[in-house]
Amino acid sequence: MKILSTLLLLLSLLGLAVNATEPMTELQINEYQATQLINKSWQLYRSQTAAEAEQLDLTITRYGEAAQHKTLQRWTRYLADGEQVVIKFDTPTADRGLGLWIDSSDRQQQQLWLQLPSWYQPRRMDASAVQQYFAGSDLTFEDHRQLTSEDTSQFRYRLLSTSKSGWWLEAVPRNPATSAYSRREIWLNADYAITQINFFDQQGQLQKSLKNQLLQRYANGGWRPNRIEVENLHEQRLSVFQIVERHFGNTQAERMFSQEVLGE
Repeated sequence: MKILSTLLLLLSLLGLAVNATEPMTELQINEYQATQLINKSWQLYRSQTAAEAEQLDLTITRYGEAAQHKTLQRWTRYLADGEQVVIKFDTPTADRGLGLWIDSSDRQQQQLWLQLPSWYQPRRMDASAVQQYFAGSDLTFEDHRQLTSEDTSQFRYRLLSTSKSGWWLEAVPRNPATSAYSRREIWLNADYAITQINFFDQQGQLQKSLKNQLLQRYANGGWRPNRIEVENLHEQRLSVFQIVERHFGNTQAERMFSQEVLGE
């Protein structure tokens, strides 16, 4: 009885309507299992460190055109209820000073601040702008917000398939107006690492596919991709993020995780 009560409580927190006097439906069980899987994946990802710093190379290739090469830095801090991320571009010269500050430390009041090289100060982004592509790559501001975690209360998850190699899930936004995508399909391997995400547009067509490659698994179960490949079918473009260096630790200064640092 205690187990059932706990399960009913978890389902209610996930927004799943449950009648305590009736047995759970297969759909409710499926949604609960899928949500637990995605939560497990991100819990392991976050468990690796309290903060990290990364140096990345970015190659953007539009089919039939010459590739563009960029370098950037990313700092991430993991807090109790969310994350804070700072992204700053170093090269090319035209992008030097381009920056993004993502504050998801309060899931109910998430903030995005953008710094363009020509701006004196960063500016807070309007909610309608989060679906735009950032820095000419195939990741939107919305995508960058979900590279290190996601707010599972904002999605309804469904388990599509289970095998020895892992799980195949579907994520549908509870409020369609908050996302550029009608749904995502997410693949987890047997270690709960996300290996691939397919993004579908509002018409239900496959828009792009993200693949986490060169996966690294740590002793405590934490995981990281050392290469992220995003193929955009709509834009006929490919973006490849290569991790050059990664340093774990919580020694980053508090000032790094504020929008003011973007203008420096």
